[in-house]
Amino acid sequence: MARTWNAVLARLGVPTGDGRIIDPAGGSSRDLPLPLMWQELSDDGHGGSRVVGRIETMRIADGMVTATGRLLDDIPYAVTEQLEAGIIGPSVDLDDIEYVMDEDERIVITQWRVAGATLVSIPAFADVSLTLDPEPAEPLIEPEPVVADALWAAAGPEPLPPADWFAAPSFDRLTPLTVTPEGRVFGHVAGWSTCHVGLPGCVTPPSSPSGYSYFHVGEQRLADGTVTPAGTLVAGPRHADLAAGFQAAQQHYDDPAAAVARVIAGEDEHGVWVAGWLLPGAAPEAVETFKSSPVSGDWRRIGGALELIGVCSVNVPGFPTPRARVAFSAGAQRALVGAFGITPRTEVPAVVSEPITNDSERARLAWALATTKEH
Repeated sequence: MARTWNAVLARLGVPTGDGRIIDPAGGSSRDLPLPLMWQELSDDGHGGSRVVGRIETMRIADGMVTATGRLLDDIPYAVTEQLEAGIIGPSVDLDDIEYVMDEDERIVITQWRVAGATLVSIPAFADVSLTLDPEPAEPLIEPEPVVADALWAAAGPEPLPPADWFAAPSFDRLTPLTVTPEGRVFGHVAGWSTCHVGLPGCVTPPSSPSGYSYFHVGEQRLADGTVTPAGTLVAGPRHADLAAGFQAAQQHYDDPAAAVARVIAGEDEHGVWVAGWLLPGAAPEAVETFKSSPVSGDWRRIGGALELIGVCSVNVPGFPTPRARVAFSAGAQRALVGAFGITPRTEVPAVVSEPITNDSERARLAWALATTKEH
């Protein structure tokens, strides 16, 4: 089965290694899908490249060109081997280009259109990456249904959550993780103004360049018939080893017996939030643990940035905190974990269509991480 991937293809408004700058305001893309190529041998530009995959989605926003897609079935093994080893990265291919020279005699590309991307050994931007998603499990073969009137009469439809439970909440303050009597789950798992107590200075929670794609590795069907990418909250395994890579850490949390809620994650002016529902088939013991215990986020460094890859219940939070605020329990520059409490609640916030971003806090985090030593 073809491997899927997530990528940061280009950084906008910052110089490349050879001094070119792509103006964020002048960009567009050809109609999707677009080719993903691989340069097996070094050559001028992207010469000698062959198509190894397809770009299926693309987003030009927040100073980046991000994309998702899948590899072709018949590509050389070296492609996946080099990607998993982290020794090749994407270089964006542009056409319909217009440019000017700035006062420092650098080329500023003022108009551009993405035509594809090529995997090369030395990308133009140092902090781009293309990361393979975990390999999908073998599909299960469902048994043929037993046609019996009594059986069909007794079997009800699978319950599905309302679509608005998975919309971005509109919080007026930092809100603890909340479970309503109906089974709706919402709240913040980290606040932008909260300093990480395990690191010197004031390191605040990371923002996700990929839009939480490394957390949204599953999906949830909704009552209106649509399907949304989603992540799972678990009550069971402790945090993965901080020295583990992100794929190993993801597998650590992949325990269906411990799954208690399925949610989407996002950001607003207060912090990182989740919104979704309690799984109706969750084990009662796991649900009780989830409702009565603090939970903790796990961030791993992927493609030059810390990405949320899991949220789990823990026995004891690293540091006691007020219910309405969030603090972190332990962490390191390549991994970050935080604990916070869950509060039952009957009030449900309104929803908005888009989360709010906070560029100043992102800049402060980048500075703090750059000046913090590894633990």
